[in-house]
Amino acid sequence: MASVQISAAARVAAGVDHLDRTLGADWPHRVDVDDLPFRDVISQLYGDFFGWRSREGWSNESVFAAGFDAPTLAGVPELIREWTRRITALQAARPAA
Repeated sequence: MASVQISAAARVAAGVDHLDRTLGADWPHRVDVDDLPFRDVISQLYGDFFGWRSREGWSNESVFAAGFDAPTLAGVPELIREWTRRITALQAARPAA
């Protein structure tokens, strides 16, 4: 059975949907897009990626499907670009709380 490749845009869209449901519409204003290459979205919102993942019970597959991490280091730059694009657009479209 061949594995299906899901685009970074689709994975980030799933992550955005999750964050909207769990944190509300203003979460993009709590993320510094300039810091994304150094601190991922989850670390910026929750303080610690691995602690959050453990507390919430996320598997590798679910973390990858939501665009919160990439299966390989080679996929990280694409995710950073997509998160930066989406968060920048959301910050412009949504008022800060």
